[in-house]
Amino acid sequence: MIWWLINLILLVLLGVLGIASWLKTQQPKFAAQLSKLEAVEGWIGLVGLVWGIIMLLQWLQYASFVMRYSPLGGLIGLLTVLVVIALSLILGLPQLRTLTGNNAFIGKLADFTAKMAPFKIILGVACLFFALYSLVATAGVRTF
Repeated sequence: MIWWLINLILLVLLGVLGIASWLKTQQPKFAAQLSKLEAVEGWIGLVGLVWGIIMLLQWLQYASFVMRYSPLGGLIGLLTVLVVIALSLILGLPQLRTLTGNNAFIGKLADFTAKMAPFKIILGVACLFFALYSLVATAGVRTF
C-alpha cells in the first residue's frame, strides 16, 4: 500500500512540474504556488529518477509473469516507468550536474535530455494521466 502511495505522489508531483510552465500561462493565479514547487524540482527530479530506476528493475523482475497474465497492465506499467524516468531526467539534470559535476556521462545524458525537453509538457500530462489511472484502477479493485 505504501509503495502505491509513493508512486501516486511522485506521479502527481512530476506531472504538475511537467505542466507548470503551461499552467502558469493558463492560470497566472497559481504562479506563486508553482514557483515554490519549482524551487525544489531538481530534487524531485532526482528522487523520481532513482524511484523510476527501482520501478524499472521491479518491472523487469516480474515482466514475464505480468506480460503472460496481464499484457495490457504490463505495458501500462512499463510506459509509466519510462515516462517517470524521462521526466525525472529533464527535471533533475541540473541538480545532478551540481552534485556530480560535468563529466562524459553527464554530457551524454544532457544531450539525450535536450532531445526530450520539448516533450516536457506531454510527459507531465502523461504522469497525471497515469496517476489518475492508478487511482481508478485501485478504486476498482477495492470495490469488488
